Amino acid sequence: MIGGLTAGNSADYFLSKILEKTDEKLEAVEKRTNVRKLFQVVALFGPAACLSLLSNIPDEVRIAQILLGGAVGLQAFDAAGFGAATQEKAGNRWAGLLYSLTSLPGVMIGSVSVSVTGQLLDMMPDNASGWTAVFQLNSAVCIVGALSFLLFYDSKKEFD
Repeated sequence: MIGGLTAGNSADYFLSKILEKTDEKLEAVEKRTNVRKLFQVVALFGPAACLSLLSNIPDEVRIAQILLGGAVGLQAFDAAGFGAATQEKAGNRWAGLLYSLTSLPGVMIGSVSVSVTGQLLDMMPDNASGWTAVFQLNSAVCIVGALSFLLFYDSKKEFD
C-alpha cells in the first residue's frame, strides 16, 4: 500500500521538477521515459531481489515475511512505471485498449503459472526445494520483464 501511494506522487514530483526546465518536446519525452523506466525498475528488480533472497528459505519467519512483503510492496511502483506508460503512449482515447492488450499476456501467463507452481511443488522431493524453485523462477521473470522494459520502452505518444 505504501509503495502504491508513494510511487505515483513521487513520479509526479520528479516529472514536474524535470519537465519545468525542458523546452523541447523531444527532450520532455526522453525525460518522461527515464522516469517511467526508473519506477518500473524498482517495481521489478526490487521484487526480484526479495524473491531471490527468499529462495534461500530463511530460518526466521519474520525475515521471510519481510521479504515477501517487500516483493509485493515494491511491485506497487508499477503504477508509476508500466501503469502510467500506456496512458502516455496512447492518450486518453486509446489508453484503456492499449493497457488491456499489453496486460493480456501477463494475465494468461499468470493463470498458467498457478498450475506450474503446483506441479513444481509436487515434483520436488521436499517442500523447501519446491518453493526455492518457485521463488527463483519468479525472480527470473521479474528480471526479464525489467530488462525488456528498459530496452524497449519510450514514452513517445503513438496514438491520438
